[in-house]
Amino acid sequence: MCGIVGIARLGERPLPDAFVLRRMMSTIQYRGPDDSGEFLSDDVQLGVVRLSIQDPKNGAQPVFSCSGESVAVYNGEVYNAHALRQRLLRDGHRIGSQCDSELLPHLYEEHGIEMVNELRGMFAFSIWDNREKRLFFARDRMGIKPLYYARMNDFLLFASEVKAIIASGMIDPEIDLDSLDDLFSMSYPCPPRTMFKEILEIPPAHILNVRTQTREVAKVRYWESPTPPAGSHSRISRAEAAEELRSLLRLRVYDHTMADSPVAAYLSGGLDSSAICGLMKEVYGDPPETFTVSFESAAYDEYPNALEVVEFLDSPNHVLHCGARMAEDLERMVWHTELPLQFPLALPMIALAGLAKTNGYPVVLSGDGADELMGGYDCFRGDKMRRMLDRPGLRFLRPLVYRQLYKWLQMPEGAVDGIIENQLSARQIQQNYGGIIPPWYDVWTTVGVDRQRLLGFSGRLIRDVREAPVGFSDLLPSDIGRMHPLDAGIALEQRTRLPAWILLIGDRASMAEGVEARVPFLDQDVVEFMASMPPSFKMQGLQEKAILRQCTSSLMPKSTNIRQKRPFFTPIREWFFSESEPEFVRDELSPERLRATGLFDPGLVAAYRREIRVVPERSLMRNRLEWTLFLILQTQIMQRLFVEARCLKSPLPPMAI
Repeated sequence: MCGIVGIARLGERPLPDAFVLRRMMSTIQYRGPDDSGEFLSDDVQLGVVRLSIQDPKNGAQPVFSCSGESVAVYNGEVYNAHALRQRLLRDGHRIGSQCDSELLPHLYEEHGIEMVNELRGMFAFSIWDNREKRLFFARDRMGIKPLYYARMNDFLLFASEVKAIIASGMIDPEIDLDSLDDLFSMSYPCPPRTMFKEILEIPPAHILNVRTQTREVAKVRYWESPTPPAGSHSRISRAEAAEELRSLLRLRVYDHTMADSPVAAYLSGGLDSSAICGLMKEVYGDPPETFTVSFESAAYDEYPNALEVVEFLDSPNHVLHCGARMAEDLERMVWHTELPLQFPLALPMIALAGLAKTNGYPVVLSGDGADELMGGYDCFRGDKMRRMLDRPGLRFLRPLVYRQLYKWLQMPEGAVDGIIENQLSARQIQQNYGGIIPPWYDVWTTVGVDRQRLLGFSGRLIRDVREAPVGFSDLLPSDIGRMHPLDAGIALEQRTRLPAWILLIGDRASMAEGVEARVPFLDQDVVEFMASMPPSFKMQGLQEKAILRQCTSSLMPKSTNIRQKRPFFTPIREWFFSESEPEFVRDELSPERLRATGLFDPGLVAAYRREIRVVPERSLMRNRLEWTLFLILQTQIMQRLFVEARCLKSPLPPMAI
């Protein structure tokens, strides 16, 4: 796993001194602490920092084709590398290492840009074709590995992380106000936007083709999850599907554990991570070494659930104990995520990766992705309930059913009222969002307290949450109207929240400590298999991930297999906004600092800070105030680190290139 950067010349101006490229590399050195390399020419500059997982002694980058005319920098892991290497060797290519990175320029010489269809894995890479004067980028199908770019008049910059582009000094960083609007509704910028103007992500399953002499930049989707129209799913029986999924997952877990370094696993005690750990034991006979988070507060602690799995598998387990002292690392978290988070999830995840690395494990397997394949979140159950109660003769029951259901689920007081209100305007919402009600829409309407006043105090017009974000329609599959509603919601989830939030956090938290996190559930074969399955296999009644529960029942305790999904939450008020709040919170949210930043209404922020001290704990307003204040706090930190300091003052200790 690595970090890559580069600069391409699109005009007459010469490329900057190589020091600029090295400064970009230095900014993300933690992604590749083991080695670094660069390629310099009059047309492009490519740089890479390397985390050595496969063939540590012989895997230096950049890598070249036999002719020397194609050169690549690469971040990722290709799980069918062995088969590809054997084929290339038979065709006469000279390949000197066991690293998957070396295959890329050879595959490019064989297949051109169609080479991306040969790869199965997680990846983000760039190849410079000196003959064609073409710079070619590709990102994996699900967006597991990140890649960003910024186009200017005379140059194109790219990097694994936004901070490297900003650190070049060749772009004036500025918060994207459309993205800020999205943050206080969706909780992340609507892709492909980032939190910064003019810096975009290369979307998952896309290639970017740059002709440096003509300045032509073309973006093309190369893969799409093959979701069938409603009623056209596989005719396989449930028992056959469970057996096939178990076999497929076993193979993919085996692939994902191939490394020249030890491999461990994250274990939360939930269904998904427990399934991965159980499959690892089934494949190898011995249980994996596991790493688990525990919180001081029982309200957030899942360790008792994880302990059941640890004892069932007889797994060596390491526990990270999390408390309020973690709040002091918030600046570091924002530096790595480059995105304010609705919850401080990345704080324990960064520390957990550090614990794995300290114990000799630079590679871990994660259960991320299963929820996004099978509709595993409460919002998917809520959407099914909405459709059930929208039938003639049942609509009058909606308030009663929702109030009883959410009382049983112990939802915070006030949550049901907003959901019922959204139900009444469902058709208008569906029309505004291109024919679909996004699965997380109910949450989007609760994130920002008094959002219009908070963000629009300077007179700026703020997008109403009922209106789709800028660019949202471009994310919808062209055939979404033909899909079953559950499949449509899953397809949207895979193009939005999964890469823009879930996978972003997973990548940044692990790479912050130089750890490679692998996600077997998001292997191409598993994704395509689950896309073909009938919706009832994914959600049976209101039981989510039904087929996964069936096929992994023998791999974990029964209590784990049948337990309802519990979201991974972390404390906010207790860590950041209590009477003993950290000093940096007072500094960042002071009226003077807020006025200097100019993004939020200082009077409203002060009112929120007073109210959060007295609002009842089990209320929706408590949650909304926590989310709103926490997003404001992180945005203030991000403004200071990325815009004002231009990523030249890292909160991390320096690492030499």
